Amino acid sequence: MKHDWRGLITWNWPLAGLLVIALLLDGAAASEVGHYDGRWELPGFLAVCALALLASRWPVAAAVGVMVVLLVGSVVLRLAAVAVPSAASGLGTAEIASVLAVIVALVRRSSRSTATGLVGLLLLSCLAVGVLRPAHPGSPQDLGWSGVLPVVAILAGWYLRVRDARHRRERQAVVVAAQLQERVTLPRELHDVVAHHIGGMVVQAQAAQAVAVPDPGAPARVLPVIERAGADALSAMQRMVAMLQDVGAEPVTPSTDLLADLRAATATAGGARPVRLAVELAEPVPAVVATTVLRLVQESVTNARRYAVGAREITVTVRAGDGTVRVQVRDDGRHTDQPSRSGGGGYGLIGMRERVHLLGGRFEAGRVPGAGWQVLADLPLRAE
Repeated sequence: MKHDWRGLITWNWPLAGLLVIALLLDGAAASEVGHYDGRWELPGFLAVCALALLASRWPVAAAVGVMVVLLVGSVVLRLAAVAVPSAASGLGTAEIASVLAVIVALVRRSSRSTATGLVGLLLLSCLAVGVLRPAHPGSPQDLGWSGVLPVVAILAGWYLRVRDARHRRERQAVVVAAQLQERVTLPRELHDVVAHHIGGMVVQAQAAQAVAVPDPGAPARVLPVIERAGADALSAMQRMVAMLQDVGAEPVTPSTDLLADLRAATATAGGARPVRLAVELAEPVPAVVATTVLRLVQESVTNARRYAVGAREITVTVRAGDGTVRVQVRDDGRHTDQPSRSGGGGYGLIGMRERVHLLGGRFEAGRVPGAGWQVLADLPLRAE
């Protein structure tokens, strides 16, 4: 499993700063104690701080780890008869901050039953620490630690849990809106695609009627052509009705020449970033698929020009062969914001993914190693 360590560090830097301050406070308290050897307590402090930083991704494992470190460390201190400075209830400042951070993560990200059980066990472990560790001077902060601070942490975790749920509902509403728009809006290309097939059928039927008397065998030769055109028109209609009518800024109108359309869509003007286009069409691309290919390239190039900071070049590759057309758009810039809501209809990647899936294809989008962003789509050239 691939973990986003960069994101983990980015979102945890405030907690890391708080834990560093707590460690400094513990160090200041230890300096006031004569003959204090930090080797007994420092490893445990560092361990619980590390677990607190990981709790945002793995709250259950972090909670169990903190309990083990606290209990095992307390037993070791008891056997060694080493008394260490504590802020409250035998716990150091860093340990208290770490426990509170883990409680917040548990309430925020775990199920209610799991959070209730582990928070209870964690608090019991903290009480056990006060019993297991060598005697330490009492402190008026004990009451606050044992009563007020855990409640504050639980309330903070619950607030974040409710906020996360609201954000998930908002994101889901955006996805549903994009999917509905994809499915109910008849694209303007429908007339061009289907009318071409139906117009050919009408011309063939008129020609068969005109020559039926002098050439009785003409209708038999024309009927298979009309049948194929009708089947193509029906297939195109079924697929196009489910697709989105893109409402982008001055989009290129699809024509019967996909290569010319792609060149027009990737043309550089007005100081825009240059686009390197590579097209290999070993097989003909149906009009329905060609329209989607053009829209994917338009949307992806627009996103790259808008979000790829410092990009030197945008590369567009379209290859058709072996029953599939592959569309790849890649840039080498730094993306300060994920282009998830730009472009046609305001839905960006959601709309592109839905369009590709409606045609039975595969869609991927995301950052590439080093720097840059890539959009990759595989579309079948023939309906299944």
